[in-house]
Amino acid sequence: MGRLLKKVHVQGHAADGLFSAACRGASVILWSVMETSKARAVRILGLGADGSRALPSVARAVADLWANDAVILIESLSAGEDEPLAARSIRRWCDRDRVDVVFTVGRSGHERADFAPEMTAGLLDRPLPGIEERMYLEAARGPLGLLFRGRAGMRRGTLVVNLPARPARARVIVRFLGPVVGHAIEKARGSDRECVPAGVPR
Repeated sequence: MGRLLKKVHVQGHAADGLFSAACRGASVILWSVMETSKARAVRILGLGADGSRALPSVARAVADLWANDAVILIESLSAGEDEPLAARSIRRWCDRDRVDVVFTVGRSGHERADFAPEMTAGLLDRPLPGIEERMYLEAARGPLGLLFRGRAGMRRGTLVVNLPARPARARVIVRFLGPVVGHAIEKARGSDRECVPAGVPR
């Protein structure tokens, strides 16, 4: 279990509990289990009522599963059904703030109101179909998971991923993304580091 280093409230939002869902506000959590100079900035955007309710669980999953590698700086925001607000938030986080990862949570199914896949596709510079295919496989372990339509890709140097609103399914995706996140970001930002470590067969 990680260690809470610091918690800062911004935009006037006062949250209750360790991972409270933000409602048109945000909370920033710095979380680590080790002494490290590496930091990973993560933004989590709740869409729809279910996605907003899932924000605390997804924040905890990111902290628990990624904190062995870096200090995790998490900011969460609930956009509800406001697609323009959601799109503006993603653009700002990717283009101005240059965060490492943006997760959207919810509104990634097949209902008419599920706008996350189309919105995200319009914001991406480069889709990452390998991640998308793996997400579909993981999300489809139950019948309803077959209807998941989440997208994944890069906008500038930021990895953007749609997550399902169900915390258990979102946690599975967050877990398998952990090992590849750092490398994906480095490559998108121009790193010439080898993809395969020295001594490992190609």
